[in-house]
Amino acid sequence: MPLGILISSFLTICLGCFFSVNLHNILKGHKHNGQEEPYAEVEGPSGFIVSTAALGTLLYFIEVCFYVSVTFSSIVSSPEVLPLSIQLPSLAFIQILGLAMTGMGYSLFIWSVIARGRYATSWEMRGGHKLVTWGPYLYVRHPSYLGYFLMFLGFIPLWPNIITLIPLAAIPGYTRVTFQEEKLLEQRFGDEYREYQRRTGRFVPKF
Repeated sequence: MPLGILISSFLTICLGCFFSVNLHNILKGHKHNGQEEPYAEVEGPSGFIVSTAALGTLLYFIEVCFYVSVTFSSIVSSPEVLPLSIQLPSLAFIQILGLAMTGMGYSLFIWSVIARGRYATSWEMRGGHKLVTWGPYLYVRHPSYLGYFLMFLGFIPLWPNIITLIPLAAIPGYTRVTFQEEKLLEQRFGDEYREYQRRTGRFVPKF
């Protein structure tokens, strides 16, 4: 099996799992949110840097879908021959590393979504909201964002192209969001959250 087909098959499975888990969690959250009153309304993040998080993530998924479509349809011999491609030495080996990083990213993101269930941080938290400190949250405070970072970085060796570098602009945006989320969580949970901060790293586990 050509490596491009293998990569596209892997990405298709990852996308299917990603969107299925997110859809299930959204529907589950709507069901419970309708039964509880909001705890407080906090102004959400805004500004150009924060917008890059949403735009970079959207562009990433568009690029992945494009890569999969081009590979399966055989429009070109491989996506690597498209304009703006970057020539890398030992491409097959680097792509295997990219697959591993991508798999880690999707797995971490999906694990974090399952672990937090309906207790995702939002700017209108409900009265029964709980601080999630289990699953991947036992090690880092923002595992879903870390999952995104690994997805963005892992896709670059899978399709070495100038445009696959653009989603990296989302990383500063997500980092900025974490500061505002943590301010909200500290306001909501007080000492409990401050103790949680002392035990865990933002994106890298504390040892």
